[in-house]
Amino acid sequence: MHTNRRTFITTAALVGGSTLISPLSSCKSNGKSNGKSKYDSSDYSTLDEILNLPVLKRELFPSPVIIESIQLLQDRNNFICQVRSKDGAKGISIGHPFISKQSYPMFVNTIIPYFTGKDARDLDQLIYLVSETNVKTQGVPFCVQIATLEFAILDMLGNIANKPAGQLIGDILNPEVSIYLGHHYSNLRKLEPEESLELMKQDALETKAKAIKLRAGRGDNLASDIDNAPGRTEKLIRMARELFGDEMVLMIDGNGSYSVKEAIRIGEILEDYNYYFYEEPLPWDWYEEQKQVEAALNIPMAGGEEEFGMHAFRYLIGNEVFQIIQPDLFYFGGMIRTMKVARMAEAAGLKITPHISGGGLGYVYMLQMVSVCPAAEQYHEFKLFQTKDANGTIIPIESKAEKFESIDGVIKVPAGSGLGVHIDPDYIKTHKPT
Repeated sequence: MHTNRRTFITTAALVGGSTLISPLSSCKSNGKSNGKSKYDSSDYSTLDEILNLPVLKRELFPSPVIIESIQLLQDRNNFICQVRSKDGAKGISIGHPFISKQSYPMFVNTIIPYFTGKDARDLDQLIYLVSETNVKTQGVPFCVQIATLEFAILDMLGNIANKPAGQLIGDILNPEVSIYLGHHYSNLRKLEPEESLELMKQDALETKAKAIKLRAGRGDNLASDIDNAPGRTEKLIRMARELFGDEMVLMIDGNGSYSVKEAIRIGEILEDYNYYFYEEPLPWDWYEEQKQVEAALNIPMAGGEEEFGMHAFRYLIGNEVFQIIQPDLFYFGGMIRTMKVARMAEAAGLKITPHISGGGLGYVYMLQMVSVCPAAEQYHEFKLFQTKDANGTIIPIESKAEKFESIDGVIKVPAGSGLGVHIDPDYIKTHKPT
């Protein structure tokens, strides 16, 4: 059994409006504690207090910032969101592939009316209302659209305050971000381990990344216990450690491949080869079964990328279902909601590494979020700099400040205003109003 964080949660100090401080905040780093659980699942009082704290730094904006217009631009399957205030300030973000021809009407008919004409300084409450009151439309596609709009609003507000988007919701804690390579999703499963690991090795040499995430099982989210070839995952686990050596930080993602019994068996192999964390071995919402796997293993468990409910994260954190929490910046609905999760994780002595799905500006959003993220894990997901839109077109951007580059596996967070990037105007012109 592992000691739960309930004793800590109920005594954590809430200091000011944004900082959580406790002498126990570092008692659980990258590992698990020992001993009998003292968890009282009926007490979530501190987590509830955290959820009620404001996130956006309203004091940066002494005057109202009225959102005059919200425009969704489309080029085939790709969407761009543009926001303009009554005073002429602008913000822009690139949408996610989930904003497709099937789902974008929700953006136009449901989300835009919540924000048009409202004061952007009330962004916390606006995000809360749109995400929590539309119970029949809740889910990843809906949250993706909320995030798309939030990113554009934060870009606009950052341009007004002349501050990076991250500094609108927190203080700089991580001006540089250490990355783990999380791409080659299909190659790591479909190719033979020798071939897939060689591809990953090339990117590791280019970025000098010190951490790599592999893929276990079929990744079908069906708990099928099926691999693409018999013994393939076991071979991948062993070969990766032999190829990259003991100094490389290795982790693996099951993407819901396993039942409880098989997840534990694979987890024990990962422990033998000193893997850093074990991500979502079970289908993403099998939280009761995930807790069984967590209790049986010593390797830290990671998950939460598919989750879209704030109350669910409250449960996952309160019950320590995972040691490393992974809300996706798109799937979960943006940076403000993710900051609330990060604060809860900090109070519980857990860690967070915000997930980035394959869409929008990916690493740009990740860098801004991690820069101010409490309880941030040591390494964060990176899928290379050539971010593609929903049409497969590379999004042409330039940093407003620091050049985007990985030096020894570390990327500096752009210090320019808003999201910290310029998007090529000619690229934007290829998109027309919906």
